[in-house]
Amino acid sequence: MVSRIGFVQGDLMEPADKRGRGFLTDCWREEFSVAQKVGFELIEWRIGDEPILMNPVMSSTGRDQMRRLSRECDICIPSLSADFMMQSPFYKVTGREHWARLDLLGAVIEACAEIGIKLLVVPLANGGQQLCSREAAALRSGLDRLAPLLEACGVVLSLESDLDPPLLASLIEPYPADRFGITYTVGCRASTSADAHEALAACGSRIVNVHLKDWNLHVDRASPSRQRTNLAGALNQLRLAGYRGDLILQSTPGNCRAALLAQYGAMAATWWSFGGPDHLSLAPGMLEANENLQQLSHTR
Repeated sequence: MVSRIGFVQGDLMEPADKRGRGFLTDCWREEFSVAQKVGFELIEWRIGDEPILMNPVMSSTGRDQMRRLSRECDICIPSLSADFMMQSPFYKVTGREHWARLDLLGAVIEACAEIGIKLLVVPLANGGQQLCSREAAALRSGLDRLAPLLEACGVVLSLESDLDPPLLASLIEPYPADRFGITYTVGCRASTSADAHEALAACGSRIVNVHLKDWNLHVDRASPSRQRTNLAGALNQLRLAGYRGDLILQSTPGNCRAALLAQYGAMAATWWSFGGPDHLSLAPGMLEANENLQQLSHTR
């Protein structure tokens, strides 16, 4: 069984501004205690589009505070998601800007090593479009440049992408499995157990992290574009494929209620344990609250 279910930093808190997730300087410290109260054991840290150097993970003082809160609340930080890459991917620009963005990613890798984060998630957001030949070559060149630093720092770089699984597998295949992997995302779009089977057949051996995104319980099933992903089926496929890593919940920005996300964590734990959605009891230690699921969903 998966031993830990976590969430992406910022998702437990009410949004502090119109950008969606609570701005780091407003709530990141408080989020540790909130996570402890609702039963989460881990946080996947996040660097978003706010000024990157303001993120506590990028300074020694900030990392000291993160370590202290991690100890006090008994919550680990095994991974970091470089969400800023979605707005400024190094493989889409050239010249000085290309090298500057690669250097920034290198600085994040070094910061991860300083605080003991072993997994860096790098999103390759491409809107479902395939990479052109120039972008693919620039991506490979950038990964080649980062490889020695990853080895020196003991960090694994995990690509998260909406590319077709066979293409994603071909991109990652030349690189050593102990330093390069794939973050498998469930819930980017409507999918079935067959879709999960296809993805796992293509790149299952390189999956080192899993994101669960589709938590809309009340969808318009008459609209194919809004149909719900078969989460139970996808989790069952992962379990049967031998995945034993972390499951990271991701909520929609602005809909990040702690109690609801904890309930979703309990559902995911149950689906993982029993291979189906029939038993929705709470996982041990998660969400000791009287609200039922319908009441919680209305708070979104």
